[in-house]
Amino acid sequence: MVPPMDWLWPIYKEYVTRLAGGEHVDSATLGETFMQILANSTVTLYVMEPVGDTIRFRAMGQWALPDVPDLLADPNAFIADQFGGGKYKINFHHAMSFVCTHNFRTYGEELWRNLEEIECD
Repeated sequence: MVPPMDWLWPIYKEYVTRLAGGEHVDSATLGETFMQILANSTVTLYVMEPVGDTIRFRAMGQWALPDVPDLLADPNAFIADQFGGGKYKINFHHAMSFVCTHNFRTYGEELWRNLEEIECD
């Protein structure tokens, strides 16, 4: 199976495989399950804001995954264009279940410093 968003498959693989019925499921079933899960997933983007000797996770955006095709196509460009340079964490949820997290590092002006933190559901 070659998923259309190849960077997402490795981080979703364990979750998809479990929901599809285990490791012995055929690739067509895995692909179908993967696409169904993505269609019902949400993504929350946090910037890792240095505060003293620790890091504060400041929520910058929350979307239904199908609503952010630019994030799916090129997450680093999406983050850099919208929020600028920094270290970011993205949490993925399917319905009410946490699926996985992934960290990104972008470069450039820290646009996020001038943006309001959002309230997450």
